[in-house]
Amino acid sequence: MKIYITTDMEGISCVVSRDQGRRGTPEYREAGRLLVGDTNAAVQGALDGGATEVIVADMHARSQNMPLDDLHPEARYVFGVPHSSPRFPFLDETCDGMFMVGYHARSGTWGGVLEHTMSSVAWQDFIVNGRPVGEVGIDAGLAGDCGVPVLLVTGDDKVCAESRELLGDIETAVVKWGVKRHRALCLPPAKSRELIREKARAAVALVGKIAPLDFGSPVDIVLKYSRPESADGIHLQPGRVERLDGRTVLYHVDRFADFYGGTWAENKRTAN
Repeated sequence: MKIYITTDMEGISCVVSRDQGRRGTPEYREAGRLLVGDTNAAVQGALDGGATEVIVADMHARSQNMPLDDLHPEARYVFGVPHSSPRFPFLDETCDGMFMVGYHARSGTWGGVLEHTMSSVAWQDFIVNGRPVGEVGIDAGLAGDCGVPVLLVTGDDKVCAESRELLGDIETAVVKWGVKRHRALCLPPAKSRELIREKARAAVALVGKIAPLDFGSPVDIVLKYSRPESADGIHLQPGRVERLDGRTVLYHVDRFADFYGGTWAENKRTAN
């Protein structure tokens, strides 16, 4: 049984500030240790639940955010950028489920810790077939096009509620309760890791019981940028990519994964 774990930083235990996620700050080193702690707990929980193979993709910023000497030795790791074409290397139909560790609520969520959608600078709203989604929805949609269901999400109470509303009765691990964008009531890391390990073990038992997210076909994606200059750089294509107003672009794609350059299996065939 193969589990694919994708990690972000903003939803990790005790992370509440921008500086914790920014390489080069004094706070960043400690945040990396918190990230690897939560991630290792998810890996161990997956193994406890019967997984025989675990792949971890470090997806925050420029990747390589975890202290290498602290990585769980029983997983393999995807590091590096860019996070596109495809977004998730080695994610394909051989994977039985995806875990999202350290995720955050979508842009504009009231009380969501470090809420944003992909880029807090450039993106404002991401809407798929009329439904606003955040990074949980984006990544679940990409996994869904590979036939892979999301089984576990960890982060604050806001992202966990968002995930269950979108994905159904999956496992969630609430490691903090958002008060404001940069303030939260947090579990201590040791307690967070116990909880994540327990929930990850339970999530493996959901294999075959949770359906992959399917946005259908075709898919209309409305991306509202924060400023007009971000939309100015988009190459428009009649019937495929259209400018709706100064900040908004409409993308028509056959399938959700096409927005991110397709799936790993398709890119792998192209590379070969």
